Amino acid sequence: MGLHEKLAEKFFGHGAEKWGDYHGGYLNFGLWDKGITDFVEASHNLLTRVGKKINLNKNSKLLDVGCGTGAQDNFFIKKFKCKSIEAVDLTHKNIKFKVGDACKLNYKKNSFTHIIGIEAPVNFNTREKFLKDAFRMLKKGGKIGISDFYLKNKPKTLFGKFLVKIAVKIWHIPKANRYGLNIYKEKLQEAGFTDIELEAVEDNVIPGYYKEQQKKEVKEYLRKMRGIGYRILGPILNY
Repeated sequence: MGLHEKLAEKFFGHGAEKWGDYHGGYLNFGLWDKGITDFVEASHNLLTRVGKKINLNKNSKLLDVGCGTGAQDNFFIKKFKCKSIEAVDLTHKNIKFKVGDACKLNYKKNSFTHIIGIEAPVNFNTREKFLKDAFRMLKKGGKIGISDFYLKNKPKTLFGKFLVKIAVKIWHIPKANRYGLNIYKEKLQEAGFTDIELEAVEDNVIPGYYKEQQKKEVKEYLRKMRGIGYRILGPILNY
């Protein structure tokens, strides 16, 4: 495991053993479509959107890379009746399935019908390596579904550049992964994927998640779980 992976594991794994069933065990930002005000419902909405986009079904052999606590895999089983799920995460505290580096998975060629990455590929070192390996692991006609973060606009002011620099440092986002949707599509194509559909949904993600993070009970729980570090970094992350 390289330095990047070790630092990412330390950051995302800190306090994870205290997470338990809080927020249903979900770690994603959720998809806050009109009328949704509950975090678990928003999380389910996001997972359902991705699952439907790639047509998860009872015959699916799914690989979930960056599965967090594994709560989303239980959801995929219940919602889509997947035939089987292999779940991988870098942080051993989050998982009882398999610990591994998303860019160095040892699965055989043509092992899965579907691969999913929920808000994790942005942290992979690099996302491009993961995409190429994902294409290798997919069966002919297989599909990949990703909910991820991208750089919508390059910062133009010194303050904007400073904020981006701090954010990517805190979140352990490799420099190679900092690009927009057009480049993202090119990376998918270079990996071998076709029939690519990209959907920008940040307006239904960030505002709802931010409001959730401002709730008093949420702040208190995160401080309890993350410790003193959250008291310092929390305001920056929420900003």
